[in-house]
Amino acid sequence: MEMQTGKTGGRRYRKQAACLAAGLVLGIGAHWTYVKGSLGENGNVLERNSYGQGQISYELVAEGILEEEIPLKLTLEERSYTREEAHQVYERILEELPQYILKENPSLNEVRSDLELVTSLEQYGVGLKWRSEEPELIDSFGTVHSEGLEESGAEVFLSLRLSEGNWPEEFEIPVRLLPPLLTEEERQREAFLAYMKEEESRQRTEAQFQLPSAFEGRDISYRSSEGSPFWSLALLGVFAALAVSIKEKEDGRRKKEARMRQMLLDYSEVVSKLVIFLGAGMSIRTAWDRVSEDYHRRAEAGKRPKRYAYEEMYAASCQMRTGVPEGRAFSEFGRRCGLQQYMKLSGLLEQSRKNGSKNLREALKLEMTDAFELRKHQARRLGEEAGTRLLAPLFMLLAVVMVMIAVPALMEFR
Repeated sequence: MEMQTGKTGGRRYRKQAACLAAGLVLGIGAHWTYVKGSLGENGNVLERNSYGQGQISYELVAEGILEEEIPLKLTLEERSYTREEAHQVYERILEELPQYILKENPSLNEVRSDLELVTSLEQYGVGLKWRSEEPELIDSFGTVHSEGLEESGAEVFLSLRLSEGNWPEEFEIPVRLLPPLLTEEERQREAFLAYMKEEESRQRTEAQFQLPSAFEGRDISYRSSEGSPFWSLALLGVFAALAVSIKEKEDGRRKKEARMRQMLLDYSEVVSKLVIFLGAGMSIRTAWDRVSEDYHRRAEAGKRPKRYAYEEMYAASCQMRTGVPEGRAFSEFGRRCGLQQYMKLSGLLEQSRKNGSKNLREALKLEMTDAFELRKHQARRLGEEAGTRLLAPLFMLLAVVMVMIAVPALMEFR
């Protein structure tokens, strides 16, 4: 047992020693790689960034100057060209320049559309600055204006300044501008616009400009570019028709409501008059004719405004005089009025005609009492509606007063 324990302990110690040795080897290798990579093989060399890649910073510790270490933060600028190297790079850029700036153009000897005048080439660390000798044909941003050129075109020069920071050089880049390639339709359009411009110049001394009636053997007609007002006016007519229809419906609804409101207010008066005449010993037919004739006579004389309930009573009276049975006339009266109260009244009158008028006066008295209660309720509701309508003007007056108070205060505050 003791021998086995000793063997197990020896294996553990060997494993621990192997781990320590591996750690030391890895540490030495990492230290050597760090020293060699950051300070070079000799321990005193720092790598710069290549051309155009910007600065690089190092944090070092200097030893041997003092007893203590000296921390050192060193910033190295990017690598610079010598004059000869810069000139060689510029020559290479001039050779490769067309592939950077041509875009859709086939070559610098056939430029019909805009160029892309780049301002830097990061792979070389070189900046480019352009200047056009004839900006009316091509500007410093590469925009081409060659619409009016002849087919032979025009040669212009672009001034190019190349600089890597220390050794700038200037070059002239020849560019031949040609008119843009036009389709037949575009050519005819351009020719017609040029012809119109010539005509305007020729007629400049005239008070009026006479539009040409033909061009290249074709008749010309003109119209305003603002478009015909037909559709706008037609739509306006449609909207007006819809508005008229809506207004008529609204007016009809309001008229119907006003009619019903007036008939409800007159119901108690109609019933009370019938009760009075029945109490005087008249029959229902005689009382009906008396009430309707009295209203009609006063309305014809202009002493009373139009009242819908009495108009319907007069119409029923006329029907009975022409031979229409009383029951049918009373029934149609209630149907024309369209209100539950008048339909109930017509029902009472028709029932009394069938069963006799013995209890009619008492029934009408009860109906009159209900009618006066209905009228008081109706008057109260109309008063509430009138009060509600007055709220809008009151709120408007309140808003005006608040503005009159707030505006001077705000102006004074500012």
